Amino acid sequence: MAAAMKQQTAAIAAAAMITFAFASDAHAGRWEWGCASASADTQVIFNRRQLVVVPPQKRLGKIEDLIFVDELAKSFNVDEHYDAADENGGLATTMAFTRGEDAKQKITLTEKSSKTIFNHTAMVCGRDEDKTITRKVYRLEQTGAPARDITMQCMEYMLTTRGGRPCINRP
Repeated sequence: MAAAMKQQTAAIAAAAMITFAFASDAHAGRWEWGCASASADTQVIFNRRQLVVVPPQKRLGKIEDLIFVDELAKSFNVDEHYDAADENGGLATTMAFTRGEDAKQKITLTEKSSKTIFNHTAMVCGRDEDKTITRKVYRLEQTGAPARDITMQCMEYMLTTRGGRPCINRP
């Protein structure tokens, strides 16, 4: 019985090794988005995970870089930050962000207008890459403050999986 069990385990291990040896590379897709605004008194920056409010003199970088940051508040040492209510909703018409566990401290952005400034689509090693930059006007409603309109530069970035397509550029 023990010998039969050993043979079966060895056969399963051999099959697994063969499967892994001939499996193609797995490449996950990526979808990121976010916006940044600057005014005389404050900057509002958000990506799919967080929204931060910072003084205008603190420069955090280009939107092309900010959308890929996992934790804006931690990376840039920012105190006033809010977490996205929906990390998978994209640049929706209405987006909500809450401050920690307190749902009463909230920022809601409602899109009033949008204009595409730049769109680039390319094939990157068998994967579709799409970058879109837009200028959007949002109505910003923050708990304890009057509502106001802000103009933001936004970017949406999508990189698909290979979906079985070969990578021509691969060595």
